[in-house]
Amino acid sequence: MAALSSSPLMAPLKAGASQLAHRITMSAMTRLRMSPGTELPNDLVAKYYEQRASKGGLLVTECAYVRPDGRGYVRAPGFATEDQAAAWKPVVDRVHGKGGVLYAQLFHAGCVSHSSLVGNKPPVSASPVGMAGNLYVEGGVKADYEVPRALDTEEVEQLPKDFAAAAQRAIKAGGFDGIEIHGGNGYLLQSFMAKKTNQRTDKYGGSVANRCRLLLETVDAVAAAVGPERTSVKLQPGITFSDLVEPEADVKETLEYLGPELSKRKLAYVCLSSLNGEPYFRFVGLSEPNVKFDEFKLFRDIYTGTMMANGGLSIERGEELVKSGTADLISYGVPFMANANLPALVAAGVKTAGLNPGGFDTKLWYSKDPAKDAVGFTDWPLVDPATVKTA
Repeated sequence: MAALSSSPLMAPLKAGASQLAHRITMSAMTRLRMSPGTELPNDLVAKYYEQRASKGGLLVTECAYVRPDGRGYVRAPGFATEDQAAAWKPVVDRVHGKGGVLYAQLFHAGCVSHSSLVGNKPPVSASPVGMAGNLYVEGGVKADYEVPRALDTEEVEQLPKDFAAAAQRAIKAGGFDGIEIHGGNGYLLQSFMAKKTNQRTDKYGGSVANRCRLLLETVDAVAAAVGPERTSVKLQPGITFSDLVEPEADVKETLEYLGPELSKRKLAYVCLSSLNGEPYFRFVGLSEPNVKFDEFKLFRDIYTGTMMANGGLSIERGEELVKSGTADLISYGVPFMANANLPALVAAGVKTAGLNPGGFDTKLWYSKDPAKDAVGFTDWPLVDPATVKTA
């Protein structure tokens, strides 16, 4: 593809253990299309990832919980058992069949869950801080978020081991190329990092170093289990879609602490996701971004490893970030929904205005009716790059 385009996004890059042919990656996106009942990936899920695979292109799966009390969604996957991990092998094989690279994103939902999803016990978090809002539970009905139970110190110390075990299952049974640890969206790891949700007085609370301790312990455990060259982490300070909006000063403090710490670990990459741009800050009721400084530039100046940028980025903005050296990889979510062959389109010279914008219809993001799972998932028309007119 590089020969077709002068786009900076088409330049090759070595990221950890994987040689990539271009800089366009597909972000993890929860789509809720796992098989009803088992919540295992099926042929439709395999088709979805295969459609979006490209030679030397990196895709990241939707988030999968590492243990049962980390489940946060109905019909979303897990890696809590060998069977769950092994069920992904056909999906991975389909992606590999097109020369693609597939990372499994691991998470623990923490307070972004409900007792009915985690064994009729309260969801867990860093502290008993409740959230405003609601979520879908079994039966396709909505329920309010509950006040979570704070994990005790010994329980927190177990979490990195659980992430590491899930990572090993994903690599060995699932055949994945690497792991992305989700440290954002208000999920458990971020609930420890954010002051609003962390009111602890033990070694996991208080200073920024203590609040980031669990994330770094988790990164270290996963890296020890599968290799740092197959380990990555996603950071998302600032705005989340789960009733967590962090002040600008807190975002800066977190990034300035984690940049040097993560640099030491020689990971495959660190994904910095910012939802401070249009239209995302409006989704959470803000009239303007809550962080005024350039998060990507700040982090690039202090993080020495491979950096991925994510969060409502246009093709043009992604090209600017790569050309300036601010980011090495650009992660796209919504544009990949309705443009399965996004890298090929960009290679042919297509810019943002030339893409199918259909993915921005939020009604298509999730599925509640298994009979309609293909709608907005695998039924998008595939555009032949050779037929696209570019300016």
